[in-house]
Amino acid sequence: MTDATIKTDFAGGAGTAQSNVKASARKTAAKATAAVKKAATTIAETTAEKTQVAREYVHEKTDAAVAWSKPKAEAAHKAAEEHPLALALGTFVAGAVFGFLLARNFDR
Repeated sequence: MTDATIKTDFAGGAGTAQSNVKASARKTAAKATAAVKKAATTIAETTAEKTQVAREYVHEKTDAAVAWSKPKAEAAHKAAEEHPLALALGTFVAGAVFGFLLARNFDR
């Protein structure tokens, strides 16, 4: 006749399989942790470098702007003192043109 019982040894293999899964999970977690730490370090270094480059750029451009605009501002101030009527008329015309352009854009 037929024997209906199936004999397997799952009880002994279950503990080993579970420990293998835990070990694999630990290895994967360790690799992920190392990758995250490496990425964070790289991001921090890159950010520091980019910030330093931006500081140097702003400093250079600020110095250049001050050197360029200071003589221009002094010349404009001197011209305004010498010709106040020309300054008033020029400012009025510039304001009228700017106001006309704004009004035209708002009518659309």
